[in-house]
Amino acid sequence: MPLSDAASFSEQELREAFESGQFLLVYQPIFDLQTRAFVGVEALIRWKHPQRGLLGPDAFIDVLEAGDFARPIAQWTLETACDQGAVWHDSGYRFHVSVNVSERQWGAGGIVDDVRDALGASRFDPALLVLEVSRATLEADPSARERLGALARLGVHRAVDDFVPDEGALEYLAGLGVDVVKIDRDFLARRAGSGSLGEAVATLAARAESLGISVIAAGIEDDDQREVLARERIATGQGFGLSEPYEADEIDHVLEDFSIFSGKPL
Repeated sequence: MPLSDAASFSEQELREAFESGQFLLVYQPIFDLQTRAFVGVEALIRWKHPQRGLLGPDAFIDVLEAGDFARPIAQWTLETACDQGAVWHDSGYRFHVSVNVSERQWGAGGIVDDVRDALGASRFDPALLVLEVSRATLEADPSARERLGALARLGVHRAVDDFVPDEGALEYLAGLGVDVVKIDRDFLARRAGSGSLGEAVATLAARAESLGISVIAAGIEDDDQREVLARERIATGQGFGLSEPYEADEIDHVLEDFSIFSGKPL
């Protein structure tokens, strides 16, 4: 699913596009790296521009985050992902749906209410929802521990996106209430390029397991990376080396190949 090159847009253009239904979500599959089982998806926003074609967030996210329209789109993303997750759930599938939480959405202070409302309206199982937020956003928020605690009480998973391991990072995040980390794709690529990926992720996996934190690898580019990650007990991962993102109806067809793993009734 090719994306058009980045372009410059105004907030008004984004608002008009949203109101006319030009935004959509695609879903990138997440797999068990040992068995290749389908275990989840990450919801990703796209803009189906009438002239420029399908645009990824790099084309508009800076304008979006700088304006006043970021939270409504973030709320729509969360609600849409929960609605779709509930549809899959009702069809008999049991897998996680990950949704990114922007700095603006988190900073507005209403993230707990947004999640509660989206879960209530969709009746999506909170145990299958994964909220991804950046470490920098959490570190800038003096109330991060309280908000993460409130989200934990709702039953959802709290993930840190683009995670780069450093001394004490996992302990700090576990203390905040994070229960999932997603390895940064650039970190993975650098380590793979230098031949030190196995050593780096082995240490991370062992420490994360002792703290009760799950680890996902992002940006897996090829089967060699998958094999190294699987060998070193990184449980799950995603990336174009495993699967591109698909629209929801396309995911339905993809799931047919994974029904034995995904919980779909026989």
